[in-house]
Amino acid sequence: MKKIFVLFVFAVSVQVFAQESALLRVNYNKGDVYEIKMIQQQSTGIQGGSDMTILMDMVVTEVTDETFEAESKITSINMDMNQSGMSMSYDSSKSDDELDAMGKMLKGQLSPMMSAVITSTIDKYGNTLATTVEPSIPSMEQFTNGAAINYPKEEVKVGSSWTSDNEQQGMTIKTTYTVTEITDGVVYIDIKGDVSGVGTGSMTGTSEVEISTGMAKNNTSEITVTAQGIEVSVSSDIQMTKK
Repeated sequence: MKKIFVLFVFAVSVQVFAQESALLRVNYNKGDVYEIKMIQQQSTGIQGGSDMTILMDMVVTEVTDETFEAESKITSINMDMNQSGMSMSYDSSKSDDELDAMGKMLKGQLSPMMSAVITSTIDKYGNTLATTVEPSIPSMEQFTNGAAINYPKEEVKVGSSWTSDNEQQGMTIKTTYTVTEITDGVVYIDIKGDVSGVGTGSMTGTSEVEISTGMAKNNTSEITVTAQGIEVSVSSDIQMTKK
């Protein structure tokens, strides 16, 4: 009986420890280098869709008490696209001789992205304060904003939730974050959102945030939007690791 009681106390202690509170703050150091892997699948029904994998390097260039500045650059792109029954693919690791005509056409559209440098300024709460792209390429900022989470000012624990509003490419996304677990230095978050603007829809997803750095090391989401009678779904899996 005594052993059973000891096991019960141990189990309760583990559960309490696993549900500790955490203060979520971005905490990068100058010179830190991170690799970001983005896998995105887009479907527009019978009109087709695309699968794209992008690798980026992000270097933290400036750190102050309140803000962080980072420069990001795409290092590789792999894309398969089906548009109205026409298949196209592009792999940035291949030479022109290895690309077919469609691949060369996609290279003309995508290769400029690999020469662009994205400079982002964020605060310690994860809010993006400014983004510039040099040379300027439309919509490039989405590649660094995709995994952004706006952290609350107070500590969080299991069951804590908060909301934020973000605008992306004409869409307004009202997002609710809910903490589902805190263990081994990681906060696990469930994500739900409502989409409005160019269309209406919803978003679901999850995120795993490393407490020591505030880095969203794993972030998944699926957005489904209906606009002008066409349903578009976009699923994303973003992984971030320190190099």
